[in-house]
Amino acid sequence: METIDIDRNLEKILVARGDAEKIVTAIASRYGLRPRDFTMTWDGGSFEPSQDEHELIIIRQDGSRATVHIDQTALVRRDTWTYFRDLDTALMQLNRRKFLR
Repeated sequence: METIDIDRNLEKILVARGDAEKIVTAIASRYGLRPRDFTMTWDGGSFEPSQDEHELIIIRQDGSRATVHIDQTALVRRDTWTYFRDLDTALMQLNRRKFLR
């Protein structure tokens, strides 16, 4: 596995995290979820850039949640296709549950 120099790539990692969140929002809209319908939490509430694998938890307002694990290298390289299917599956599962708006 490739080692990422966190100190030299911190800004790149943070931008990649933001891009991943935009993708979550885009996929969510496919399933009728609006940005105000859910929140995202990284790595248990505190994004840890040095982790080899990141945990992204998507939480709907009703408390239901889905978790996606994203490899550090895929995140930094912005290789969305590596984890796109996992995001899609997680949001599809959240959407299947009845949600009162």
